[in-house]
Amino acid sequence: MVSLFSSLNIAAGSLTSHESAISVVSHNVANMNTEGYHKQRVNFATRNIAGVIGNNVQAQIRANGGVMIANVQRYNDEFLSNYYRDQLSKLNEYGAQLNNLGELAEIFNDLDGKGIDAALSEFYKALNNLNEYPASSTARINFIETAKTLVSNINSKNQQLGELTNKVLGDGVSQEALENSQIWVHYQAFNDKLSELAEVNKALQCTQTGTLEANNLLDKRDLILNDISKYASINVKEHPNGSVNLYVNGTPMVKGATVVGELDIQTAADYEAYCKDNGIELPDDFYNEDGSYKYPAIVSIKGELNIGFANDIITGGALGGLLHGAATDAEAMNAGKAREFLNNLAQTIADVFNGLNTRDGAYCINPDDTGKLVATNKDNLIFVGGEDGTITAGNIAINPDLLTDEGIWNIACAFFGEGENFDENAVGNAQNVAAMLNTRTQKLDSLNGMSIEDYYTSLLGKIAASGTNMQTIYDTQEGLVDSVFNQLKSATNVDLNEELVDLVKYQTAYAAAAQVFNTCNTCLDTLMTLGR
Repeated sequence: MVSLFSSLNIAAGSLTSHESAISVVSHNVANMNTEGYHKQRVNFATRNIAGVIGNNVQAQIRANGGVMIANVQRYNDEFLSNYYRDQLSKLNEYGAQLNNLGELAEIFNDLDGKGIDAALSEFYKALNNLNEYPASSTARINFIETAKTLVSNINSKNQQLGELTNKVLGDGVSQEALENSQIWVHYQAFNDKLSELAEVNKALQCTQTGTLEANNLLDKRDLILNDISKYASINVKEHPNGSVNLYVNGTPMVKGATVVGELDIQTAADYEAYCKDNGIELPDDFYNEDGSYKYPAIVSIKGELNIGFANDIITGGALGGLLHGAATDAEAMNAGKAREFLNNLAQTIADVFNGLNTRDGAYCINPDDTGKLVATNKDNLIFVGGEDGTITAGNIAINPDLLTDEGIWNIACAFFGEGENFDENAVGNAQNVAAMLNTRTQKLDSLNGMSIEDYYTSLLGKIAASGTNMQTIYDTQEGLVDSVFNQLKSATNVDLNEELVDLVKYQTAYAAAAQVFNTCNTCLDTLMTLGR
């Protein structure tokens, strides 16, 4: 009787275990298309009943309790998972930079014939016409109008570049601009994901490992880690219960169920004021050469480790791509670098043409007597800029004096060099205009040995090359991410054929256990009947 009861218990345990195994198979099949799901498998173990066994065969038999579920194994490749997150972080970094390069290329898309390239061409055409007809008021007005168009295009490009920078990182001054920028959205999402990870860690700490519940939490944990890696490069340290500590460049952000570090963000102006008020030294590379902020947005880490300037710590992901892709020392072209190009172009155009128009030996047509020449003076500038005399792409403008009826004659046409006899009646002398026209091919030191038009063309080339190069890098990285993802899927995804094989195996074992249970039950009924 004892053996029959023991057999009944063993059969019942087998029925329960294999029923649970069938449930796991069903769970796998149901989630075969669920994002982030890792297939699971039941591991069986022999159930041993405690007690002294020794060499007693009967005791040994009684010690065998049948089968039990040891754990529910979750298929995972930790190395591949970490490698995938690293590559995913790089992909999003490149993606952020590629997106901004695309917008930069749109700004400098001069194919419609309305950009700086076309304006420079029209400017020199008007200058050539003025060279032929230096005393013509029409030629002078046309030249001034093309100059206005040129500076208007430079101003417009500069404004668009500023708007692109504002869109990415804010303007460095306004809190409103910062809150409307891309980096503001990403930094908030990053902090939200840290909180989600801490909540999952807390649940894992309260859940028995090797169970369906724990495995499903691990799936959720890995999805959150993947999401976080899209914003920045991270490192994780896993605990035996499945919870993790998360670090950004060695700085702890999440420890178990606690968020110990969060990102904070502020304008460069606010951070600058804070440092000055508290006697904190600003980073060496806080400013660009022109005095502007290298990073319009300053990221800090608040928590266990307080780091006031964390821009250098945040690498990879969309946050790293936005921060470092916009810096003027970034490898790829960006709005900041393009602005530097335009500033240099504007300054050079002003220096060259103002210098020629005000140089000793240059003569203008006398507005009071247009048949006579009069010496130019230092105020006869063609281009002007800020009140302090600095000229940038944002403030370059035509000298307002040229826009008056008398001012059109202030463009110096004639030039008499040392030893040449001055002739005040030589209004047809266009030597000074010819010198201006020659700047079209003149190689200028301030433009790295290029002419004005070639310098601008080189900017367009750099933008195009950066876009093409970044597209290639992004495509290559995307291929790598897809390859690693497919390897990870191969190791963790549900294979329907494997599940069907397991299902048949578990159903067969369940049927066999049911047959044993029924046979033992019949034997017990027979014995009970005989015992009456």
